[in-house]
Amino acid sequence: MDSNDKVLNDFGEEWDRFNFLDEKELASVKHQFLSYINPLPTTLISRKDLVIADFGAGTGRWSYFFKDLCKRIYVLEPSTKAFEVCRNRFHSDSRVVLLNQSIEENFIDSSSLDLAVSLGVLHHIPNTQKALDSIQEKLRPGGYFLGYLYYALENKPLYYKLIWRMSDLLRRFISHLPKTLKFVLADVLALLVYFPLAKFSKLLSRLGFSSDGIPLHHYSNLSYKVMRNDALDRFGTSLEKRFTKEEIRAMLSAAGFDVSTLVFSEHEPFWTFSVRKSSVDKGQ
Repeated sequence: MDSNDKVLNDFGEEWDRFNFLDEKELASVKHQFLSYINPLPTTLISRKDLVIADFGAGTGRWSYFFKDLCKRIYVLEPSTKAFEVCRNRFHSDSRVVLLNQSIEENFIDSSSLDLAVSLGVLHHIPNTQKALDSIQEKLRPGGYFLGYLYYALENKPLYYKLIWRMSDLLRRFISHLPKTLKFVLADVLALLVYFPLAKFSKLLSRLGFSSDGIPLHHYSNLSYKVMRNDALDRFGTSLEKRFTKEEIRAMLSAAGFDVSTLVFSEHEPFWTFSVRKSSVDKGQ
């Protein structure tokens, strides 16, 4: 199994376990969704006639919310297990086109999308630039791309970065363990690290203090299941890359996006961004 196949298999196992299929579970991640779409203009998200594609949709938990903004949404997911969850979730919705395909090779028409979405995916792909090039090609001129890549912590203090470096060593170890042991250790981390820090952050906020300096503070209003899911997402993958704002800007420019329209979120999760495709197709 090559590295890309291993990553796909890891995420297939993760999304098979954390599928967020029922309405209560989906409601628990609505707050995350609203944070992600913050960089998009309200004039766009107030429309109901968009053609959208969710690239690397997982089990479709974000597609579930985006489908209410569209006349058609392509839910694209290369992992077989995750795709089966998408099929179960959306099989009766005529607005949804299900594609068990990759970002780089799929049946979406070029220059056809009003909005392309890829949240928490491109930092797990061996060639992130190639994936951005492919997404840009599918957007119509002037269309929007909403993206989230793991950020390089450049806006965080030194202690924060040191904690991350230690956690990354742990990820490199855990991600290569057998599936069952990997699941158990991710659950332990969610219980002993994510949950206490999230609750401590929530307590600080209620007392009127800022929790911005506390690692994982953005989980303070999220469910324990989301913490378990994200702990597995963080520590269970063998491939993880992080990007600075300037690196993201450079990749988007190289892909043919109009970086003068680039908007980064100044709130968690950093650096969620929106950007428009240039009004003239690349190469014209």
